[in-house]
Amino acid sequence: MTINNQIKKVILSNIKETNDRKIGIEIENIIYNNKNERLPVNPGNYFSAHDLLQNLNDLIGENGQYSLEPGGQLEWASPPFKRLHDLQNSINEQKVLLNNILDQNNLKLVPFGVDPNFSPEDIELISKKRYQLMNLHMKENGTMGRWMMRCTSSIQVNLDVSSENDMEEMTFIADCLHPIASYLFSNSPYKNNVAIKTNLRNNIWLNTDDKRCNNLFDHGIYRTNNLINNYINYFLSVPAIYSLDHDGKAIGAKNRFSELLIQLDTEGVLNENYILTFLRQIFTNVRLKNLVEIRGADRTPEGFEIAPAAFWVGILHDDFIRSKVLEEISSWNKKDRYLLNQSSLYLDKNQIGPKERMYGEWIKFFGELALEGLKIQSNKEHSLFEDFFNIIISEGPFSLQDKKNE
Repeated sequence: MTINNQIKKVILSNIKETNDRKIGIEIENIIYNNKNERLPVNPGNYFSAHDLLQNLNDLIGENGQYSLEPGGQLEWASPPFKRLHDLQNSINEQKVLLNNILDQNNLKLVPFGVDPNFSPEDIELISKKRYQLMNLHMKENGTMGRWMMRCTSSIQVNLDVSSENDMEEMTFIADCLHPIASYLFSNSPYKNNVAIKTNLRNNIWLNTDDKRCNNLFDHGIYRTNNLINNYINYFLSVPAIYSLDHDGKAIGAKNRFSELLIQLDTEGVLNENYILTFLRQIFTNVRLKNLVEIRGADRTPEGFEIAPAAFWVGILHDDFIRSKVLEEISSWNKKDRYLLNQSSLYLDKNQIGPKERMYGEWIKFFGELALEGLKIQSNKEHSLFEDFFNIIISEGPFSLQDKKNE
């Protein structure tokens, strides 16, 4: 079996029946101590992010799992659920646990997409080899990689697929509509305690690493036809940040993924774990693992964590709404796509987007389609996005609202 086919087999290894597709969410949290400093990352003579992680995972049970991002950001990954209401209940349950532990240790959650007060120089890096290697890589690629690693927090949505075509359509739509989601879920009003007018976290990712970040459109993937194969070809052309030794520990690697995978295959040790480890080193706004992972939302204000998942379920899970979305975005030319992607770097609804219509018109159009999709599914789940959406339409994204309230 060719390397391409082995990768494709892993990507399509989790196919579900349409009615059995599940949704998962990953919520990242920036944590401060009682001195309004970032919680120290590594163990020492103080309560650290490492200690917080251990306490939470000792108590979380079957309701997902916690992990740490490179700068000590706390990430909770939910179990997967068929229904958004069940996912919401899971979010609520973990929030009770998290808030109890934070209160016990005089800590507080800072629910922004970018740390509002601190720079990468202020933040210790977690002592894991893969993050040390990533840190070295980021110094050589792009200008904002260290900001991404230490100072950002997001909400990621994971979606099961029912077929190869289902995955290709979901991925194409998510890539096209990243600028819509990026505006809706922008919640990064400050950098170094200074108000920022741009879509800050989106700009940080744009300038992190041209070879492995940004939209699939930027890497020549701009249609549903043959999308998975084209994604695999793109992936194989990217240099690795790290590989794994025979004990599963991270080791430095700068060869392209194609070269590493061929070498591992020749040695007879290539397996699913290696392939998934390498696929996770692609940081595009939507990426393929053995599901579709959509990564464009900032960490929302508390109480709205479910909103990004609800938006994407409304857009992607109803066949009628999906067909309307596909019909529209398939009519866009490359200039339309480029204009919309450029619009996502700012928080100005009056920018010109596809078909010479305003960015704000498209935000409202696709937000309303998401609501319609949720209502069609008749699980009374539209409120999980509707309340949030109405606030954004009337008052703008939270990145701007925070400044209005000063």
